[in-house]
Amino acid sequence: MSIIPRLPLSRSEYLRTFEAEIDVLGEHLICVRGRLEEYRVTLEHEWFLRTPEYEVVAASARQSRGDEDHVSPELCNRYPKIKGVRIGQGFSKRIKEALGQDLPGHEEHLLLAIEMARVGQQVFQFSPEFLSRFSLKPEMRSTDALLTWEMDRAYLAGLPNSCYTYLDANAEQFREREIVSHVGPDITQPKPGTQRAFWRKKHVSIRQLPGEGKTIYVCESGMQDSLHDIVVRFNVSSDGTISDASSVATRLPYTVLCEHPQTRVGALNGMQVTNKYVAQLAETIGGSNGCTHMFDLSIDCLRLFLFN
Repeated sequence: MSIIPRLPLSRSEYLRTFEAEIDVLGEHLICVRGRLEEYRVTLEHEWFLRTPEYEVVAASARQSRGDEDHVSPELCNRYPKIKGVRIGQGFSKRIKEALGQDLPGHEEHLLLAIEMARVGQQVFQFSPEFLSRFSLKPEMRSTDALLTWEMDRAYLAGLPNSCYTYLDANAEQFREREIVSHVGPDITQPKPGTQRAFWRKKHVSIRQLPGEGKTIYVCESGMQDSLHDIVVRFNVSSDGTISDASSVATRLPYTVLCEHPQTRVGALNGMQVTNKYVAQLAETIGGSNGCTHMFDLSIDCLRLFLFN
């Protein structure tokens, strides 16, 4: 097994950035704007999302920079066809069907759409009827954080047991431990007209180290937003071996719970990744005992390589 960068490295380095923000338009309508930029192209997507279904009711795309040999402008004309897609299972398949796979740049538009979907569900719109189902539990040491955690899990059907933080078994931790939630009403009950109710910035980079023998690529993937500040770093050699894996998290939605899976990234050291790396990393740092964001950040790096 050997790996090489999927794209030529400019000055031995590749950098891709992503930015997004959410405006709240109404009680069941939000606007998500996202921008992806790298040395070949700059793309912008805009969605109008209906909640709580998180269904795209209108979409547009703009290519402000880029050679059409790398990214075809025609894809922006096709982009409104994604109308009706919902964030969740089958999302990527629907995007591919709408854009087709016959034009250069369809993968870049898909990457941006995936990032848009990751952002889109970060703002909730709890109704009074939904809120009435929940109440504080004074017997719990961290009763405020527990209330928020329970509402998170009830609002998004796929959230329970999707990662360590939202495991069923962790409900008991709120009884004994001091847990603080940074998920506030700006996220769960934003008022119509609120601009930039949620924001996110991401970067992913690979850099080639000079030297003899095996080539070493230094990978870094980071995410900063209203609730998170996480950076994952690791080296991967030309034979696919990971080393020097680490993560730094200075802002997380739930103290204690979100901090626990951050320690798992060290398990990547010594792993020889293959073209089955999604399953490999899901088992190691993702899944119900891991962190979805740490998994996504790591996967974003490995997607920049070709496996032979």
